[in-house]
Amino acid sequence: MYALSATAEDTATALVPLIAQSWSMATALSLLAWYVFAPQCLSTLATIKRETGGWRMPLLAAGYLFALAYVASFITYRVALAMGG
Repeated sequence: MYALSATAEDTATALVPLIAQSWSMATALSLLAWYVFAPQCLSTLATIKRETGGWRMPLLAAGYLFALAYVASFITYRVALAMGG
C-alpha cells in the first residue's frame, strides 16, 4: 500500500507513523479478522479440485471463506467502533 525505498529498519520506522495516521484501530482489527478467515493458500484449493475431480467444491470453499472473512471483518469493525476504536 505504501511504496517506500529504504532498508528493513528504515522502512519500519517510516511506515509505522504513516499507518497510524491513515488507519483507525477499527480498520486495523478488521483487516486482521479478514486475514484470519480469507482463503490464503491457493494450493489448498487446487488440492480440493484434484481430490474431488471438479470445480464445484473448490469454488464453494473459496466463496464460503470469502463470505466468512467479509462477515467477520464487518462485525469486527462495527464492534470496534462501538467500543470506541
